[in-house]
Amino acid sequence: MSEEQKAPIPILGTETPGTESTLASGKGPLLRGPRNRGLVVIFSRLLNPALIIALTLPILWGLALAHWHNAAMNGWSIALLLIANGAFCLGLSLAGSYTDFRRALLGESVGLEDELLPDSPAKKKQVAGQDVFQLLIMGVVRPGTIRSLILLCLSTSLLAYLWLGALIGWPLLFFGVLSILLAIVPMLPIIRYSRWQWLLGDLAILVAVGFLPMLSAYYAQRESIDRWVLLASVAPAILAWLTFMSYNLLSWRRDWRLRRGSAVAVLGPARALDGAAVMGVAAFTSVLLLMAVGALPLSSLLVLGALPIFLRAHTRNNREKITHADAMYVVDRSTQAAILAGLLWMLALWNG
Repeated sequence: MSEEQKAPIPILGTETPGTESTLASGKGPLLRGPRNRGLVVIFSRLLNPALIIALTLPILWGLALAHWHNAAMNGWSIALLLIANGAFCLGLSLAGSYTDFRRALLGESVGLEDELLPDSPAKKKQVAGQDVFQLLIMGVVRPGTIRSLILLCLSTSLLAYLWLGALIGWPLLFFGVLSILLAIVPMLPIIRYSRWQWLLGDLAILVAVGFLPMLSAYYAQRESIDRWVLLASVAPAILAWLTFMSYNLLSWRRDWRLRRGSAVAVLGPARALDGAAVMGVAAFTSVLLLMAVGALPLSSLLVLGALPIFLRAHTRNNREKITHADAMYVVDRSTQAAILAGLLWMLALWNG
């Protein structure tokens, strides 16, 4: 490793007087990133529209279920729900990458040299385009920009839930605030995950991106929630959560070295994929059980059309080690399965 690469990583707020911070100047903590990347390319990486669309799955399920229960659709509430959910999911994704970046700056990047310091131009281009963490490390975007985007996204989500609370009732504001707290609190520096506490963080994300959005969508139309709605929220919550967590396959080695609590980092990609396949089958099975007891219409069988895509994503790889291409395959297919499940559910219950 060269002397330039061995230089200590500057920490935010610890620059010597009179010295311009490499982070503040946009040159990055480790490398000077390529400056010829257009803003459109950079922000397409930051926004990740495919993931945001896939995570509207619980919203779609809640709206369709409310319509099947003869609720009148409120256009304003639907628009605010989509804005709140999209901004929240984007802010959560950016916050996870920014938290990893700060841990790397604070000296928790032991063993990350191969990922943080690519040794060839081709590898630099590939690494820099993977996720927001690498964009920060390569100096393509500034940390302050990501912080501002996180605050903007969470503030937008909170304001949308405030508006929903004023239009419909305080439970919607409660659901929104609880989602933000459940997702963001586990990322605070004072919290460290042990061998078992990672499960608490994953369960918090499951509730934040799955259960609460569907309950919010349903309550916004009917202003009531019963036990059947809670049971029906199991399937979209699990599918949305698995889609969100599939992105950890792209960085599971880094997550493990940074001691980040996640199912993929703790169990390994092979066991995590097996567990995801079992959970996905259980989610689709719950739809069949609810249909059998009369809580859902027979047309709910349409949702099973997304099952082959989902299973293909999580059972295609049978190796202990997965490549970046394998991880991208799982991410793409999981996203497609989530989007298709949402559309099929809308079609089934809108005409059921």
